[in-house]
Formats: sequence, structure tokens, C-alpha cells
Amino acid sequence: MHRAADHRTGPAGWSKAAADTLPRPLEVVSGAVEPAEAPRIPGLEVTELSWSLFDHDVLLVEGRLRTEPGLDAELLRDADHWEDAVQQAGARLARHCAETDYAFLVQQIRHFSDAKEFVDLEERDLDRPLWVTRALVLDSEGTGGEAFARRWVSDIDTEHRAQVGELIAGARPLVAQWMNHIHRPDRPGEIELSWQALRKAQFFWSAMHWVDESLRQILAWSMAESRDVSITDLRHELRATRHRAQELLMLRAEVRQHVSRRSHEEMQRFLGTWEYLELLEEPVREKVEICRERLASLAEDRAARSAMFTDIILMSIGVTSVLATAIALVQFGRDAGQDPSQSVFDLGNGSITSWLSSQSMDAILILSLMLSVVLVAVFIWKRRQSLS
Repeated sequence: MHRAADHRTGPAGWSKAAADTLPRPLEVVSGAVEPAEAPRIPGLEVTELSWSLFDHDVLLVEGRLRTEPGLDAELLRDADHWEDAVQQAGARLARHCAETDYAFLVQQIRHFSDAKEFVDLEERDLDRPLWVTRALVLDSEGTGGEAFARRWVSDIDTEHRAQVGELIAGARPLVAQWMNHIHRPDRPGEIELSWQALRKAQFFWSAMHWVDESLRQILAWSMAESRDVSITDLRHELRATRHRAQELLMLRAEVRQHVSRRSHEEMQRFLGTWEYLELLEEPVREKVEICRERLASLAEDRAARSAMFTDIILMSIGVTSVLATAIALVQFGRDAGQDPSQSVFDLGNGSITSWLSSQSMDAILILSLMLSVVLVAVFIWKRRQSLS
């Protein structure tokens, strides 16, 4: 989904330094799903489920899960099992929200006759989420909570394992870098700031990811056989995708201006950890330039083929004119020899007229064809010189 730019201006005002209110929210619309209507997840209960539809057609689903009572203690300590379970739950919940509320929302928006002036709905494959972030609430009072927290990030890196020790000791409120997060429930303010920064970081990553995928498709399309490529359609797709990329860059600068410094630093920390610039933003810029060069090359090839086609037509006209002129001259010589009054000047039985009237049509045709072959050879030679 891509919203058209709003050119209306409002009165200038002041806001406190800690405010995170954007003049144009990233979310287009949001909603909640009753936990009872959520799909059944083995071993887990859905206590909260909500979704937010962001600009650029990014759908973010948030769910809160807890383990069902009466589960085996050994199973509760199995971090690998629960990581997979939460991954599958995220996919199911995202698909459920996409197939119910999202589909209904798209249908409602399309009912408005002027909706396209404000919203551009694109066809997306919603069967599989781009990623699932797993956030664990540290249960320091529960049996095995600390051990489970260490196991939750044990396979990531040494830095995470050290940070978990600080988290358990109360020196930090959360551990949040990659996908497996852990936080303490007794410091909600800092956790909320990090979570909102994570949402913004995921939005920018997801939106730029789709831009990158679109450019990959455009580039692959441009590399297909020339007869299968429509330069007009390619140019239209590239222009639309380039505008989306430029708007995302400007939107990130706008977010930097209006959110608090702490929130922006946290968002930048997430994007930096995920290598957003190296993996997405810089490759998108490079792909845009490659697509431009490829489009220019295709346009030059089409122009050269068009010029070649025009030259072939003109050459065919020239060959036909040679044949027609030769035959006409023979016919004229014969007619003038028989009736000199048909010409403007009385040629009588002049040498040229007599010679033309005495030639056979076959000889004239052969001479004309030989001249045509010479013209074609000269044309091909000059064309190769111009293309080399």
C-alpha cells in the first residue's frame, strides 16, 4: 500500500523533546482480533492479537502467547521447541489476520471510487511472513526461567549470552538485536521504547525489501529476449519503483526529524545490526542505476533495429525502382522507335533509342538484378561500418 503525498500544510507548533508523534503516521489503519477467534496453536494460548497495516503495503501482526497450563517441565525448558512453535504461530496468526481483516479492509477501500488517489493496493503473497520476531518475557520467579532465557539466545553469539547475564542481574531491561528478544516485565517504559523502534525498523526493512524484490524482477525482465520486453512497461515499472524507493528514503529522514533521539538511535541500532544499508539501501540504488543503463541499452537497440528496418524498406524501394526504370526505358525505346511523335523531342531512329529498343527484357532484368546486388552489398558494408 502506498499513500499519495499530502501537500496540505498545517500551523507550526512545538512538541516536547521526548515526543514520537509523526505528522503522518506510518500506520494506515490498525485493528485487533479476539483471542477466541485466533487459530489454535498446540501448547500455546493466544492472549492478545492485533495487526497494523503500514504504508507501502506492509502488514505487521503482533500476538502475545503463553504456554498452556499442565505442560511437562522438560518440554517447558526446551527452547528449540518453543522457538519453532512461536515461528509457526507467527505464520498462522499473520495468515489469519491477512485472510480476514486485511482482505476485508482491501475490499472496503476498493469500494470508494477515488480510493486510488490516496491508496495504491498491490497484490502480495501473504502465505508466508517475511520474518517472525520472538520476544520472551523473563519469568524470574518461575522454575527454570533463567536457564530457559540463557538457552533462548545460546546459539546466537557470545555478546548475547553476556547480555542475558546482565539482564538476569537487572543491569539491563532487555536483550534485543536479532530475532530472539528477552525483556524484564518490571521496566515497561524502556521496553516500549525499544519495541516501537523495532516496529519502525521492521517497517523500513520490509518496505525496502519489496522495492529490492521489484527491482530484481524488473532487471530479470529487462534481460529477457528483446522481443519479449516492452520498453514502455519496463520504464513505467522502474519509474514507479524508483519513486517508492525515494519516498522511503525521505520518510526515514522525516522519522529522524520527529521522533526522540533515543527512539531514533534504537531504530538505527536495529537497522545497523541487520546491515540495512549494506544489504538493502545501497543495492537498491545500484539496481536502479543498472536498470536505467539497461533501459537505455534496450532503447538504443530498438532504435537501431528501427533504423535498419527503415533502411531495408528504402533499399527495397530503390531496387524496385532500378528494375522498373530499366524496363520502362526498354519499353520507351521500342515505342519511340516505332512512333517518334510519342516523345517530346523527335528522337527518330537515334542510336540510344535504337539500342534500347533492341535489348531483350531478360538481359535488362539480369543487369538490373546485378546492379541491385551491388547496392545491397554496399548497404550491408556501410551498415557494418556504422555498427562497429
